[in-house]
Amino acid sequence: MKKIESNHISKWRIYGETMISQWIIVIIFLAYWFWTKRSFKDLFSFKNPIFSFQTEFLIALGLGVGLSIVMFVLIISFSKTIRKKVSEALTDESIQFLLPTTLGERLFFLLIAITAGVCEEIIFRGVMLYYLSHLQFELSIIVIGIISSLLFGIVHLYQGWKGVFLTSYLGAVLFFLFVGTGYLLVPIVLHFLIDAKFVFLPNKKTLKKNNSL
Repeated sequence: MKKIESNHISKWRIYGETMISQWIIVIIFLAYWFWTKRSFKDLFSFKNPIFSFQTEFLIALGLGVGLSIVMFVLIISFSKTIRKKVSEALTDESIQFLLPTTLGERLFFLLIAITAGVCEEIIFRGVMLYYLSHLQFELSIIVIGIISSLLFGIVHLYQGWKGVFLTSYLGAVLFFLFVGTGYLLVPIVLHFLIDAKFVFLPNKKTLKKNNSL
């Protein structure tokens, strides 16, 4: 896949177009959803979850995941060895140009993380699970999960085939969390936290500068 030169790209424009396009798709879909007399519960919940959790447990789980990510970011910030490892992991130019570098870009990217967490989970988990489970022929929950996860990976083709594989895997995890807990809010929050980490991680240029000290 051809690499995109970062100096020919306006990240602000990409961020804005990404947010606007995703929200437009979701708003149009929600308008159709309610026009066809479906409820929020049909979209944001799964009737027969694999596990049965209490709300308090889900809140505690979310806080635990959030604190774990915060601790991970703090460890990276103060460890030169780990910063070097992260620098090596972020050498793929196919996605490097998208990562925020300035304070303004980081704040904007936080909105991107919220948008991706909400919109992509509604589309690839909520919508696909509902419609694929209401076809004229029956599909198993595993097949539905594979289909939605592969499609989720394919829309990230701009990250290269490695990115498609990793996002497909992530999509499968998020799908499992949805059907496992019965609440779409769980993968929404996790998806947001995963994307939001780039707001706090040092960027590639900063890492190179620090590693050279």
